[in-house]
Amino acid sequence: MPKKIEASNFDSLAKKLETSIETSKEPLADGKVHDMREPSFMNLIRKIKTSVLIFYRSHCPFCERLLPILEDLAEEFALRVYFGKVNVDEVEGVQEEFNILGVPVVVAFKKGMMVSRVEGLRSREEYEYWIDSIHKGFRPMGLDVGEITKL
Repeated sequence: MPKKIEASNFDSLAKKLETSIETSKEPLADGKVHDMREPSFMNLIRKIKTSVLIFYRSHCPFCERLLPILEDLAEEFALRVYFGKVNVDEVEGVQEEFNILGVPVVVAFKKGMMVSRVEGLRSREEYEYWIDSIHKGFRPMGLDVGEITKL
């Protein structure tokens, strides 16, 4: 017969897990949004536990508003989440590979596997909750499409 876990033991295990997640360090997550210009950028993303990429265009007004938000969040999630940006006009084949029909698109990865994506501009709070949930291993809330610029 399986051993029954008492509530206090469960709370203790949950706190240990949460502390482990909060203190896990990702050396490449340096608090910056890195420019991913090489078509082989996914080789790097596969090595990182949690990463977030924005796919953007340089003349997109919503992308221009989103980049400072992600730069702020990169600082907040330093040593936990790697951030990168991919200009869809400069990296060949990326639109087809990630099925990008409009920008901005923010995609979250766990060990190189896409786990979630947000299309369009959202509030800083929504992105913060979304990234924090993914980093901790939870399924993030579903976000409706925000403001988007068609390619």
